[in-house]
Amino acid sequence: SSVLSSQEISSVQTSTQLFSGMTVKARSAAREVIATYSVDDLFIELIIQLPSNYPLGSITVESGKRVGVAVQQWRNWMLQLSTYLTHQNGSIMEGLSLWKNNVDK
Repeated sequence: SSVLSSQEISSVQTSTQLFSGMTVKARSAAREVIATYSVDDLFIELIIQLPSNYPLGSITVESGKRVGVAVQQWRNWMLQLSTYLTHQNGSIMEGLSLWKNNVDK
């Protein structure tokens, strides 16, 4: 389990995928990935945390800062990302790409 979570975090750290307007940071010790999306002076922060029993346990997707987004729209994005990461076996970077496309719309 710890090897799988380490591999997932290291794949985020070594990813060459670049997002315009979004920074992605991975913390292997905390088993979490933090994505910060910025538009003009607004910042939206997303925290993806891997459980200690990953991939058996559910990935936790939390919102950090959420400015300028309706609550219902934000819940839809979070649910879609959680479902993608947990039930569709998607990678974190693919999930972040999906989330960013939703925010861009």
